[in-house]
Amino acid sequence: MTVYWPGYCKDFRCKAGKCLHTCCAGWVIGIDDESLKRFNQDPEVSAKIQDGCFVLKENGRCPFLRDDNLCEMILKHGEDYLCDICKEHPRFYNSFDDHTEAGIGLVCEEACRLVLECDGPFELVSDDGSKMELPDYVKVVFDGSKALSEKLLTISSGRRANSKLRAEIFAGMEVMDPSWIKHLHKIIGTSVSNDEEDEVISCHEKEFTNIAAYLMYRYEGAGRFAAETIWLLADLVYQGLDIQDAARMFSGEVEYSDINIEDALDTFG
Repeated sequence: MTVYWPGYCKDFRCKAGKCLHTCCAGWVIGIDDESLKRFNQDPEVSAKIQDGCFVLKENGRCPFLRDDNLCEMILKHGEDYLCDICKEHPRFYNSFDDHTEAGIGLVCEEACRLVLECDGPFELVSDDGSKMELPDYVKVVFDGSKALSEKLLTISSGRRANSKLRAEIFAGMEVMDPSWIKHLHKIIGTSVSNDEEDEVISCHEKEFTNIAAYLMYRYEGAGRFAAETIWLLADLVYQGLDIQDAARMFSGEVEYSDINIEDALDTFG
C-alpha cells in the first residue's frame, strides 16, 4: 500500500539531545507485543518493564533516557531495537482502502517547526516520488482569494465559540501539564474578541494556514475542530505565548490524549 507524506516530512530529523521538550519524559510508554517479546529476553531491559510499559523514574523520565537526553538503548543497540512507539513518534498514519496518509505531529518541537515554517506548497508525496492530489478539504485552506480568517468561518460552517467558552471547554478536558491550564485560565479571565483573534491570525497568516492544513489533513476535514483550534491558538498568542509553543502544547494536551481528542472532535463536530 502506498504511503503519502506532506513534503516537509522528508526534512524531519529527531533533535535527540538538543531537544528542549524531550518526548522521553512525562509519557507512559506502552510497548508493542513483538518488542515486548524481544525485551523480555534482555535482562537489562526487562528489569525496567512493568505491565507492558517502561517503569518511569521518579521525575517522569524514561529509564533509558540519559542525563544528556540521549537514549541509552539507541546508543547500545541502534534505533531498530526500539519498540514501535519510540521508533514511530511523532508520526501518524490514516489508512484508507488503497493508500495511507501519514504525517508528523505538532507535539514534537522539530516537527512543529517544520510544519509552521513551511514555505512551499502542501504536497502529498510517496517514498517513490509519486504525488497524490490534495483532498478538497485541504485545498480550501489554500484558497488564495480569501484571508485565512474568512476561510476559517467557511470550514466551520459559520460557527464560532467565544474565547471564554472555548477555553472553558478545553480546560474541562483531561490535564497532563498544569501550565496548559494556567494559559487557558488567562483567556477565561480576560476574553479575547473575534477582532483581536483575527488580527493575530493576520499577523501570522503563514503559520496558522499551515496549522489549519495540518489539522484538516490529519482529521480528514474536521473543519469546525480545525477552526476552533486556530482561534484558541490565536487567543494564546494574544496572551503572550509563542505560536510554536502554543501549537506544541495544544498538540500534547489534546491530540496525544485519546480521551481529549475524541472529546474535542465530538464537541466541535
